Amino acid sequence: MDIENKFKNRLLSQAGLGHTDHKSRLIEYCHNAKIIAKVQGGIAVISDFVENRCYIYSGYFGRCIGISPYTETESAFEDIIFSLVDHKDLLDRHVLELRFIEFIKSVQSDKRNDFIQSSKLNLRYDGRDFPIIHQGRYLEVTTTGNINIGLCTYMPIGVCRSNDFEGEIINLTTGEIIGSDLLNSISNNILSSREKEVLALLSKGMSSKQISTTLCISLNTVYRHRQNILSRLNVANTAEAVKIGLKMGLI
Repeated sequence: MDIENKFKNRLLSQAGLGHTDHKSRLIEYCHNAKIIAKVQGGIAVISDFVENRCYIYSGYFGRCIGISPYTETESAFEDIIFSLVDHKDLLDRHVLELRFIEFIKSVQSDKRNDFIQSSKLNLRYDGRDFPIIHQGRYLEVTTTGNINIGLCTYMPIGVCRSNDFEGEIINLTTGEIIGSDLLNSISNNILSSREKEVLALLSKGMSSKQISTTLCISLNTVYRHRQNILSRLNVANTAEAVKIGLKMGLI
């Protein structure tokens, strides 16, 4: 999936030095993830974006969908799980992750790992559907905003959430759910006003030349706006940008 690949590349490219005890933190977090999976019976994943590796710990539920008790991969992402997720759910997850990253940037540096994102996904394995709650938290965020270590958990939920639950961001220290108004504001700030105009015209099937004429700007400026849109939405092409733009209310 091109959208996912672009997002993966973004997380890997932004990771950097900032904590001298990165290795010891990683060992501690992996130990904690193993306990989470064992006690809760779900799946816990530690992603190391600095070294591009992930560590997957699986409890009883994970083994029901073919996940080994322990897996270490040469990628910071749990593709073995993503491959089981419905395409629409992956799109919703991408939108929430974009909002989460933008939100984290706006938070005071020493508060950045106080927040967790939560969304409903549907896994399909061996002809069966498994509704789950997926939660993600950035455990090591440097003062300069580099995201180095992340935690994801996957737990079965049955019917405890409605089908239209698309996700939320929660403050773990207060229990506060970040309101939709703030999330929409975060989405709205990802693109400039002109970039949103260009995206809206692209959604109508206009060519770059037509957009240039409509907005009275040069063709090179249109090309620059189009490239910025792809980069800021972490997508590979215009069709994906339009999908994300519609989902985030930018169009």
